[in-house]
Order: sequence, then structure tokens, then C-alpha cells
Amino acid sequence: MTIGNPFVTKKREQDMDNQAFEKENGDTNTMEVPMSNVKPVNGDLKGCMVVGAESQYPPEAPLGSRSSSYQLTVANPDPDPPPGHDDEEDDEDYGLLTMLPCYHSFKEKMDKASKSWKEKQMGRSLLAATLAVLYAVYFISVLAIHTEVEKGNYWCDGDGFLIIITIIVIIGLCYFLVVKPMWGPYLNQHLIKPSDAILGNIWSHRLVRWVVWLGLLLGVLVFLVMDTKDDPRRLVSVFGVFVLLLFGFIFSKAPRKVRWRHVAWGMGLQFSLGLIILRWPMGKALFQCAGDKVSAFLAFTDSGSSFVFGKLVSEDKIFAFKVLSVILFFSFCIQILYYWGVMQWVVIKLGWCLQVTVGTTACESVNAAANIFLGQSEAPLLIKPYIVIMTKSEIHAVMTGGFATIAGTVLAAFISFGIDSSHLLSASVMSAPAALAFAKLFYPETKRSRTGVDEIKIVKGDEANVLHAALAGVTTGISLVANIAANLIAFYAFITFCNAVFNWTCILAGAEEGVCSLENLFGWIFMPLAWLMGVDWSECDKVGELIGLKTIINEFVAYSKLGEFKDTGAISKRAEIIATYALCGFSNICAIGISLGAMGAMAPSRRGDIARVSVRAMISGSCACFLTACIAGTLLNDFPGAVTISTSNTTILTP
Repeated sequence: MTIGNPFVTKKREQDMDNQAFEKENGDTNTMEVPMSNVKPVNGDLKGCMVVGAESQYPPEAPLGSRSSSYQLTVANPDPDPPPGHDDEEDDEDYGLLTMLPCYHSFKEKMDKASKSWKEKQMGRSLLAATLAVLYAVYFISVLAIHTEVEKGNYWCDGDGFLIIITIIVIIGLCYFLVVKPMWGPYLNQHLIKPSDAILGNIWSHRLVRWVVWLGLLLGVLVFLVMDTKDDPRRLVSVFGVFVLLLFGFIFSKAPRKVRWRHVAWGMGLQFSLGLIILRWPMGKALFQCAGDKVSAFLAFTDSGSSFVFGKLVSEDKIFAFKVLSVILFFSFCIQILYYWGVMQWVVIKLGWCLQVTVGTTACESVNAAANIFLGQSEAPLLIKPYIVIMTKSEIHAVMTGGFATIAGTVLAAFISFGIDSSHLLSASVMSAPAALAFAKLFYPETKRSRTGVDEIKIVKGDEANVLHAALAGVTTGISLVANIAANLIAFYAFITFCNAVFNWTCILAGAEEGVCSLENLFGWIFMPLAWLMGVDWSECDKVGELIGLKTIINEFVAYSKLGEFKDTGAISKRAEIIATYALCGFSNICAIGISLGAMGAMAPSRRGDIARVSVRAMISGSCACFLTACIAGTLLNDFPGAVTISTSNTTILTP
């Protein structure tokens, strides 16, 4: 039988008009084709015909219809085989793929797509080359002119900063475009994996682990003794670290299940970051520069808010118009970075670093890294699909990370209060490993985690374009601003009412008016904690008051009060810096409700577990902040001036 142009039609409830079909296509032969032989190619090839028992039969209708077989109709212009024709040869040819009517159309589309893709790639390459040449010309011109800044650091404000950015970009491009594609698999196979296996084998010996940990602990103790010999009061902060860890162990959910690797690595990372940020001159300069850049960047908000609100921002500096406007601008920028995938990339890399060092699971590590930049409601969105299968310990660690850090959006508002931006940035970074360490001490893992690093897939937002993303950021910022303003109004009013009632009861008992207040009460309660963090006893009542305001109300009220203390000189520079670290977190009673609402909406089936660990997580987050303050109190040996927030939007350059 000679196979001509075949046509496939679905066998329907009503018989096909075969006579009309034959009149149009000539003589036909019909055979039944089982459903098992009908397979779509590339999902949908309606109208493409392939003949043969082993071939793919694309149907006219989708698979799964009522008919269990299809009718193959083939044109047969020569039904009788010629003399001497070998039937076995036909049988062999029958299973071969014949010419597809859609093949040429498919090939044509593929050729067009390939050509279009090549043209786009060529256009992108040409554009990239043009931009590279233009930037090279600009960069060389800047170096030739020797531009300098009138005031400021050359490497932070001058063309030295441009050199640093250029070097970082070049290194990144070389790595991602050359090294990783060409040698990445080879290095991973022949260097990274063998090295990891060797180190893992060495670390598996208990004696080696004990020697390493004891050696590190002894080295830290020797360093602290030598470093504090001229200022013994800093040893009080060291004592505070051990008291907080002892508190966490005593009240731990499962003290016998504590994995001390999590605690040791978390505290070790926090201490190392403290050394880099607070004691290493280059690290201190780096974070000071970063704080200056953040302050200068956020100062551009005044341009937009002054245009809308006028003198309410430029002259009167009303909180609702000046400070809260910064949140809108920062949320606008963060959402754009999120749309481009920058935030996701940074978070996943930092999360990987925390996982391989501290040893926490992928979800815990990624969330802790995200909390450096995002709030307690936004960071868990990165791991939203996995909250349903997380253990209680993992949920506790995720919530602790939210309570122990602050979001980048409110960071802008705190800077507007006059708080040192470099110390706010330092506190956010240092609290991330501390949160993991204390969370695993306060609520150890007792079950096997079902989340691995290979299973964590962070995707971009669903915005249509960058403009859509920016508008979404503004919308989110509006909600955040409204929430902050409403909370401040309500809680300020409530705390004033409580103060009046408390003062009235004291007056009835014979006390003088104004002596009794909630601020004073909080100060008395938290005085021992402030002393453990390294604050002089004469100032512990004021720092204790700040801790109480932050815990009972929120960090906005506490930082606002700290700004007042700073302006009036009510506390020393050391107490101010320690308080800055201690307050840098969302660990307050109101935040429990926010966290419950956010995570409960992401995983409704786990609302009960989330509610059960929420209070413990808030306490854990507070202790993580206090640990960060203790580390800062231990390492602070000088008291640099606070960062001055520049309101200028331009940098004056002179040749």
C-alpha cells in the first residue's frame, strides 16, 4: 500500500460524510488507531498528520474526549500495488515518519524566531558595547581631570567612589559572563566539591570540633581581656552576653535538643561583624560611608514632599509630612529592585552564607537575610510556599528574625529622628545571625526539616513592567504610612491616658505630681537589663525607659524619645549607641498582631502553630537585639560623632 497525504479525523457520535470526503480527497482507506498511539507533539499539533503504528497521531480534538480511538483516513490514489512489489518493505516503511503537512510551517516559524532572536542579541550586544565605550570615555575623562570633593572622604565622595563602583561592576561582569559559564562546572566538580568533602571528613571527628571550638573561645577571651584592660566596664557587656544566653537555655523549649553549632556560629558571626564594623578602620569607614549615602539618598524625598506639602516639610518639618514621606520614596525604590530581581539575588546569596555557616535550614536562612532589608510582613513572602510544611522551630525562627530586625523603609524614618545611620545599618546586619542563634537556643529543632536549599525558588514579582512595579511600591508605602500614623496616634493617646491615671493614683497616695509615670516605671524595671548591656548605672533609668517604650508601644516612640535625649544631651554617647542597637527591632506587643496576621494569611492551615510560638518569638527577637547591644558595648572603645544628615541633593565638585 502506497501512503499518500494522510488526514486524521476524530470519530464522532455522528458518522462522517465519507462520500463528500472521498470526492474531495480521492479514494480513501480507513483504519482504527488506538488512543495509546495518539500523542500530541509539543503540546498541540492540531492538523499535523503522521502515519504509522509507532508514529505520533495528533488529534483534531484534545486528548481525553469520549472516543477511545481515532479514525485515520489516508488518500490512496494507487490502491493496487505494482507487480513485484515487496509487502514487507511497505511494512517497514509504514512505521517511519512521513512528511508532515505542518512541518514546513513549523520550520518556517522556528527560522523566523531564530532570526529574530539573533537580531535581538546583536542589537543588545551593540548597545552594550556602545554604553561600555561611552562609560570608558567618561571614566578616563574623570580620572584625567582629577575631580575632588571640597569636603568629605575621597573614597566615599570623590572620584575614588567611582573607581570602587567601576571595579565592582567589572569583577561582577567577568565572573557572571566569563568565569562562571566557562569554568564554573569544572571548578565545582574538581575544586569545590572535593574541598567540601575533605573539610566535612575532618570536621566529622569530635576531637577536631572540640579543639576548634575551645581554641576559638580561648582566643576570644584572651582578646577581650587584653582589649578591655584600660576600660574594664566593657566587661560588663561580656557578662551580659552570658546572662542572656543562660536565660535562653533555662527557658528553652527543649534544652536537651539544643544544637550548639547554631548558637556558636550565630554568635561568632555577630562578634566578627561587630569587629569589622566597630573596630576595623576600613570596615568602620565602609559602614560610615554607607550610612552617609543612605542619608543623602533619602534626603531627596524632601524634593517631592516639599513640592506637595510646601512649608510643612521645608520649614515646619511636621512628622506626618516630612518623616513618613521618606517611607513612600524608599518603598518605591525597593519595589523596583524587587522587580529587577536584585533584592532576590542579594537575599538568596546572604541566605546561602548563613546556611553554610550557622547551619540553619534554607527557609530560616533566606528569611533572616531578607529581614535585613524587608519587614516582618514582607520577608516571609519569599518563602511563602514553604510555610505550610515548616516545623514549629522553623516558624519560630522566621518570626524571631522579623522581631529582631527593622525594615529598610522605617530605617529611613529613624534616620530622620537624628539617629546615627551607620549604627542602624550595623545593628540590622549584626542582628540577623543573632536572631538565628537565639531562636535555635530558645526553640530548638526536634523534627526533620522538609525544606532544602535546592527547593527554594525565589521568583520575581508579577508586575507588567518597571513602572507597574514602582506604582505597586508606592501603594504598599501608602498602606505602611497609614498604619504607622494610625498606630502612633492611638498609642500616644493611650500612653498619655495611662500616664494620667498612674499619676493620679500616686497623687492620692501622697506622691508629688509628675513623679509617677509609665516612663519612669519602665525605666526602673529595665534598669538591670540596661546595665548588663554596658550602660553606666547613672543612665540606666533613661535607657531602661527607652527599652520599655519600645517593648510596650513600638520602636518609633522609643527612637523619637532617643532623638530628644540626644538633642538635649541627657545621655552620653556610649549610652546612645548601645540604646540604638538595643532598640533596632520590631519586638513589641503590637508587632505580634502584625506578624500573626501576615503569616496567618500566607499559611491559613498553620495559624494555630503560628499563634502558639508568637509570644516566645517576640521574646527571642528582643533578646537578639539585646545581644547585639551587648556586643556593641563590648567592642566600643571610642565614641565617634553621629552622622549628620545632609539635606543637600548635590555634591560640589571642583577640578
